[in-house]
Amino acid sequence: MLTIRTLGKFQIRNEEHIVNEEEIRSPKMINLLAYLILHRNQTLTFYDMADALWQEEETGNPAGALKNLMYRLRVLLKKNFGEEDFILTDHGSYRWNPRQEVAVDAEQFEQMFESAKQKTISEGEAIRKLKAALALYQGDFMTKVADMHWVMTLNTYYHSLYLNCVRYLCEYYVSTEKFEELEQLCSQALQWESLDEELYCYLIRALAGKNKIGSALEVYENACRTLQQQLGICGLSKLKGVYDKLLRQNKSGNVQGIAQVHQDIAEQNPAGAFLCGYPVFREICRLQVRKTARFDENEYILLLTLKAGEYTGSRVSDVDLFRIRNAMPHLAETLKKSLRPGDAVAQFSDSQYVILLSACTYEGGMLAANRIISKFYQDHKVYRNLKIKIHIEKVKTAEHILNKYSG
Repeated sequence: MLTIRTLGKFQIRNEEHIVNEEEIRSPKMINLLAYLILHRNQTLTFYDMADALWQEEETGNPAGALKNLMYRLRVLLKKNFGEEDFILTDHGSYRWNPRQEVAVDAEQFEQMFESAKQKTISEGEAIRKLKAALALYQGDFMTKVADMHWVMTLNTYYHSLYLNCVRYLCEYYVSTEKFEELEQLCSQALQWESLDEELYCYLIRALAGKNKIGSALEVYENACRTLQQQLGICGLSKLKGVYDKLLRQNKSGNVQGIAQVHQDIAEQNPAGAFLCGYPVFREICRLQVRKTARFDENEYILLLTLKAGEYTGSRVSDVDLFRIRNAMPHLAETLKKSLRPGDAVAQFSDSQYVILLSACTYEGGMLAANRIISKFYQDHKVYRNLKIKIHIEKVKTAEHILNKYSG
């Protein structure tokens, strides 16, 4: 029997020999071999093969190219796996020899997952099958020929199947409070899919379950930033739900005294502005609104918007958006260095930072903004062609400027 690996790097092997994609060298031969095996129960015409092997107008002589490729493939198979015919030909049609049994990892992955979903099996057996299925997923389907249309369709299918398999196992881990396993599973899955909101939610629940509240908040902030920047999604309802629960979660166990509380909240070597995610920033501002209402303190909100040309947001070109996103981390670095430890900074959108200026006047806020801009251009001359727009208002009435200028 031949064992075929299609998830991740392509490989074909039996008990004696292993042939990796590096040894095959030709992506077209890998494509041909995989197509024949995955359609082994069908008789494939020349047109089927040509459609699977070449994009439109990629070759001027597909018949000759297919004949040559088929010959090279037969030589490769016989050299490594025996003299018997692996590919049968009949009146210009091709099919995989049914006497040559094969086991394909992608098919086993699908079968194992479907078996794990059966309601007749125990929870322990379902977990075992889900873990076995996930162990088979070593990467996206047929990465060496990922641009072929038939490969893209199956790649999307198996990737979706993988995420569903992960979610099923996550639910088992949540229900049994196996938070260590849940954290490991989500961390691994996010390497394959970094834009799935549900995976971040499960990871946050795992960290919260282990009482790693700080780490959970950090994951939340990074997830919001990543999804907003990469997908342009602002209304992340699932993440917002786990975040609200996180804020209400108390530490387990009592402390012995106030010194232990102080030790838990103490920050090592605070310097420069306080950088945080926007949800934390919003809570800080809400607290400051309450304070200023009572003591009439001067607190200002400063909104800095990076612009390229005349437009921002969805109307900006891909090139300009790329420049803005590259500039944003450098602007954050300038903000941290240029502001006081009592000032808070958060990224508000993919082109904006919002700053809470404590104990500050309007004039002082404008001076701080211009100082930041000058320092940014001085340290990062490559971004001088980007403009930075300033909006400033008292914290008491600042909420509407965030709504007005968030686009």
